[in-house]
Amino acid sequence: MTSPLSPAEIRTLACLFEHLFPAGKGIAGATEIGAVDYILAALAGPYAAHVPEYRAVIAALDSAGGTDFAAAAPEVRASVVAEWEANRLPGLPDNPDRGSFDLIWRHLREGLFCDPAHGGNKDFAGWKTIGFAGAQFGYRAEEQALDRKVERQPASFRDLSESARLRATPTTQKSAPREADVVIIGGGAVGSFMAEKLVRQGLEVVILEAGPARHGREHAMDELLATAFRNAGGAAKFNSEVPTWRRNAGEPARRATMSQGLETALGGNSVAWGAVAMRFYEDDFRIRSATVERYGEERIPEGSTLADWPMSYRDLEPFYEEAERLLGVSGHAGNRRDPARSRGNPFEAPRSAPYDMPALRTSGLGQLFADAARAEGYHPFPLPAAILTAPYQGRHACTYCSFCSRFGCHVDAKASAQNTVLPAALASGRLTIVTGARVLNIVTDESGRAVGARYRTPDGETHFQGGGSVVVATYAFENSRLLLLSTDKRHGRGLGNETGQVGRHYMTRQQPSVYAVFEGRALNRFIGPTAQAMAIADLSADHFDHGALDFIRGGRIAAFNQYLPIEASGVLPPDVPRWGEKWRDFFAGAYNSTSMLFIDPEILPYETNGLDLDPDVRDDLGRPVIRITFDIGENERRLMAFLQDRAEAIAKRMGASRTWRRQFLTGPISTHDVGGTRMGHDAEASVVDGFGEVHDTPGLFVLGGSNFVSLPAVNPALTILALSLRAAEKIAGLHTAAPAVRIPA
Repeated sequence: MTSPLSPAEIRTLACLFEHLFPAGKGIAGATEIGAVDYILAALAGPYAAHVPEYRAVIAALDSAGGTDFAAAAPEVRASVVAEWEANRLPGLPDNPDRGSFDLIWRHLREGLFCDPAHGGNKDFAGWKTIGFAGAQFGYRAEEQALDRKVERQPASFRDLSESARLRATPTTQKSAPREADVVIIGGGAVGSFMAEKLVRQGLEVVILEAGPARHGREHAMDELLATAFRNAGGAAKFNSEVPTWRRNAGEPARRATMSQGLETALGGNSVAWGAVAMRFYEDDFRIRSATVERYGEERIPEGSTLADWPMSYRDLEPFYEEAERLLGVSGHAGNRRDPARSRGNPFEAPRSAPYDMPALRTSGLGQLFADAARAEGYHPFPLPAAILTAPYQGRHACTYCSFCSRFGCHVDAKASAQNTVLPAALASGRLTIVTGARVLNIVTDESGRAVGARYRTPDGETHFQGGGSVVVATYAFENSRLLLLSTDKRHGRGLGNETGQVGRHYMTRQQPSVYAVFEGRALNRFIGPTAQAMAIADLSADHFDHGALDFIRGGRIAAFNQYLPIEASGVLPPDVPRWGEKWRDFFAGAYNSTSMLFIDPEILPYETNGLDLDPDVRDDLGRPVIRITFDIGENERRLMAFLQDRAEAIAKRMGASRTWRRQFLTGPISTHDVGGTRMGHDAEASVVDGFGEVHDTPGLFVLGGSNFVSLPAVNPALTILALSLRAAEKIAGLHTAAPAVRIPA
């Protein structure tokens, strides 16, 4: 392999990395661990586009170090690195989206702590430094006990047997039938679950999926490829159309390149999701009227577009049950009559049936949180999860490995489209999936009715797929973008946008968590899925009296598992620098003693937040990307401070030796991005009705988180699926009552 850097440049890079992560007592330095070798291989491959930036940084370091950074005195090198981190070195590349230190520091952490299969972390030296065992098939319950030393030899994902990593790829076709009853744009969870229900009703369905087919176990136990930063799952599309973000209309937007990545492949984020499967609370569906009834109209924050949903919990409950059955959800039903004795969430809405399986087991960390929360007067419960705790419909129970959120499941315990609905839907013979089909726009006829979609294939050819109904079932960003890019003589501002509502009411989850170090304790948080968590809902929704408070609504506090080294190496208290001995020593000593009390605050919609087409930034096809305008309001800031106070009190009750807080505004793109095609009865204030049908475009449905009216303190996935299944029932009824409209290609 030809090196992308010269010998002199490699010498400077090696010196830099050793300065950032130096060798210490019993700890190998960056070069011995293999970080330089990893970077050189990455620059010759997936990071080739960053070679000019590396060369510019190396030249700037050498110049600032007196022509040779490696030959400079240690104190000079330290001063140069500090200036580089602050982006003040002359000659640094100009990138308005991020600093070069952020990029290279990220790459260094990958080289230190990635799976050795990628060329770094030689002989597992990085993992051995922190006590991480890597790719293990699973762990026993006793290994999750507090202060239990895990006696495992580190292993690579390459050590897993082939049967533990792969399954057959779902069958797809390169060309679709000339006509279909329903055309679904997007083969993620929404499109897949809708398709399964529609083919059960005898309809012919075509899914147009922009990404490739896959088996659903992708990146099993490989943190590097699964991370949001590398986001291999978004290579087919999302990585080339990352939205831009600004806090308000008065500031320039920058590309959200260091934010959360989204999957663009068959199954969408159902392969990568964390699988927390909670229902909304009853008052979430009448959030505005319930608030006004209890506290008065004046408590609605100024500028908020808070509104009730066009349905009740009772309307959606049957579809919650249907979604849970299809997924295979493990949990404990709440005991509303006796909260003190409830094994589940005592605040949950009424259920017509219990969960099919008991909740995931409680870890030592989870029990520590539960005991402390109970002592603080709260009612802890295990989060329900679409992860099996017993064999279910041919799938294996959870093995409690270290890799779940953002990973395909190596035993199919975690639900995805591939291991739940797609096999049966494809076996029906009534579903065709066209992969590599990037939809350019929705097509309408002379009357303004949606009749199909125009899409582009990887060979550059453009095709048309017609259908009686068209369903847009992509992520929140693409749902809005497709409508805005689809214009005709009747819809000059884009489909669904006659009243200017497309893109409005956007909300995204913020994560102002509290971190806690339990010095001297082994938490073993790296064992078990993210959703193996204990939580409290006492402070969610309107479960407590806000009368004397200066904010409305609430948030969930939980102790999650899954703590992987590349991401964890960037979790630092304010007094620990991002490089040098202090960083090395803190992370080596605190990795297995650090926990996070995860806070999910409720985010309200505001007039000032929304999505539109960026006038300056284009994707790889030359089309505008989505521009996000988003900031949190004062209501949310006061709420977050309140929740952080309570989380910190729980952490101290747990025995934390030190705590620190994340900032309130943690940025855009959270995978809990919602709004943009709000549902409602009033066409003047919404884009679709309660079934996802677009008010101003017959035959067109839009489904997904973009329909949300509000963003409760609950993971949105289960509600998204319930809404989609409800809409599928409506669409099936339309096609059963009358013949599908057949449109020639």
